[in-house]
Amino acid sequence: MFEITPINVAIIIGFALIFLFIFRASTSENRAEYSEDMTNEQLKNLVYSLAKTLKENGEEDARLHKRVQDLQYSDGLMREQTKFLTANVNRTTSVL
Repeated sequence: MFEITPINVAIIIGFALIFLFIFRASTSENRAEYSEDMTNEQLKNLVYSLAKTLKENGEEDARLHKRVQDLQYSDGLMREQTKFLTANVNRTTSVL
Protein backbone atom coordinates (compact mmCIF):
# COMPACT_ATOMS: atom_id res chain seq x y z
CA MET A 1 0.00 0.00 0.00
CA PHE A 2 1.78 3.17 1.20
CA GLU A 3 5.08 2.91 3.01
CA ILE A 4 6.77 5.77 4.78
CA THR A 5 10.15 6.04 3.11
CA PRO A 6 12.49 9.01 2.83
CA ILE A 7 11.55 9.45 -0.82
CA ASN A 8 7.83 9.58 0.00
CA VAL A 9 8.45 12.07 2.78
CA ALA A 10 10.50 14.23 0.41
CA ILE A 11 7.71 14.14 -2.19
CA ILE A 12 5.11 15.15 0.40
CA ILE A 13 7.30 18.01 1.63
CA GLY A 14 7.83 19.09 -1.99
CA PHE A 15 4.09 19.21 -2.65
CA ALA A 16 3.56 21.17 0.57
CA LEU A 17 6.22 23.72 -0.45
CA ILE A 18 4.73 24.09 -3.93
CA PHE A 19 1.29 24.64 -2.42
CA LEU A 20 2.69 27.20 0.01
CA PHE A 21 4.52 29.02 -2.80
CA ILE A 22 1.38 29.20 -4.94
CA PHE A 23 -0.67 30.41 -1.97
CA ARG A 24 1.85 33.16 -1.17
CA ALA A 25 2.01 34.24 -4.82
CA SER A 26 -1.77 34.61 -5.00
CA THR A 27 -1.90 36.69 -1.79
CA SER A 28 0.87 39.02 -3.02
CA GLU A 29 -1.14 39.70 -6.18
CA ASN A 30 -4.10 40.66 -4.01
CA ARG A 31 -1.98 43.16 -2.10
CA ALA A 32 -0.96 44.87 -5.35
CA GLU A 33 -4.61 45.49 -6.23
CA TYR A 34 -5.13 47.49 -3.03
CA SER A 35 -2.68 50.16 -4.20
CA GLU A 36 -5.51 51.69 -6.26
CA ASP A 37 -7.34 52.47 -3.00
CA MET A 38 -4.35 54.31 -1.48
CA THR A 39 -4.08 58.07 -1.47
CA ASN A 40 -1.17 59.86 -3.10
CA GLU A 41 0.30 60.69 0.30
CA GLN A 42 0.20 57.04 1.35
CA LEU A 43 1.81 55.98 -1.93
CA LYS A 44 4.48 58.65 -1.47
CA ASN A 45 5.25 57.38 2.04
CA LEU A 46 5.35 53.81 0.75
CA VAL A 47 7.80 54.74 -2.01
CA TYR A 48 10.03 56.60 0.46
CA SER A 49 10.05 53.67 2.87
CA LEU A 50 10.85 51.25 0.05
CA ALA A 51 13.66 53.50 -1.19
CA LYS A 52 15.06 53.73 2.34
CA THR A 53 14.90 49.94 2.70
CA LEU A 54 16.59 49.50 -0.68
CA LYS A 55 19.39 51.88 0.32
CA GLU A 56 19.88 50.10 3.66
CA ASN A 57 19.97 46.73 1.91
CA GLY A 58 22.58 48.04 -0.54
CA GLU A 59 24.75 49.29 2.32
CA GLU A 60 24.34 45.98 4.16
CA ASP A 61 25.25 44.10 0.98
CA ALA A 62 28.41 46.18 0.53
CA ARG A 63 29.37 45.66 4.18
CA LEU A 64 28.85 41.89 3.94
CA HIS A 65 30.77 41.75 0.65
CA LYS A 66 33.72 43.50 2.33
CA ARG A 67 33.51 41.08 5.26
CA VAL A 68 33.56 38.08 2.91
CA GLN A 69 36.62 39.50 1.15
CA ASP A 70 38.38 39.98 4.49
CA LEU A 71 37.56 36.43 5.59
CA GLN A 72 38.80 35.01 2.29
CA TYR A 73 42.02 37.01 2.63
CA SER A 74 42.60 35.78 6.20
CA ASP A 75 41.85 32.21 5.09
CA GLY A 76 44.48 32.55 2.37
CA LEU A 77 47.01 33.82 4.91
CA MET A 78 46.26 30.94 7.25
CA ARG A 79 46.73 28.44 4.41
CA GLU A 80 50.06 29.99 3.45
CA GLN A 81 51.23 29.91 7.07
CA THR A 82 50.14 26.30 7.43
CA LYS A 83 51.95 25.39 4.22
CA PHE A 84 55.13 27.17 5.41
CA LEU A 85 55.03 25.52 8.85
CA THR A 86 54.33 22.09 7.37
CA ALA A 87 57.27 22.48 5.01
CA ASN A 88 59.53 23.46 7.94
CA VAL A 89 58.38 20.50 10.01
CA ASN A 90 58.87 18.12 7.09
CA ARG A 91 62.33 19.55 6.46
CA THR A 92 63.44 19.20 10.09
CA THR A 93 62.02 15.70 10.58
CA SER A 94 63.13 14.21 7.27
CA VAL A 95 66.12 11.92 7.30
CA LEU A 96 68.76 12.56 4.69
